Amino acid sequence: MCKCLVGNVACCCCSCAISVLVSIISGLLVVGIVVGLAVYFLVYYEPEDEVTKFTNKLAESVQSGYGKIKDVISKLN
Repeated sequence: MCKCLVGNVACCCCSCAISVLVSIISGLLVVGIVVGLAVYFLVYYEPEDEVTKFTNKLAESVQSGYGKIKDVISKLN
């Protein structure tokens, strides 16, 4: 920490002023990102849409087809 901050309200050197300014900006950036993510998940996020339903149906059909092929091969052995 800079020695000029001991009794002063404001920074007396440029490096202290820049570091305080950067810390304030980075803090505001983090708060903005957190608020933005919260707004996205509360307002715009749809957990299951048409693409997700189609993907789930496709995955189930592939798994059942694989199971049928596996059963046929096991019966042949």
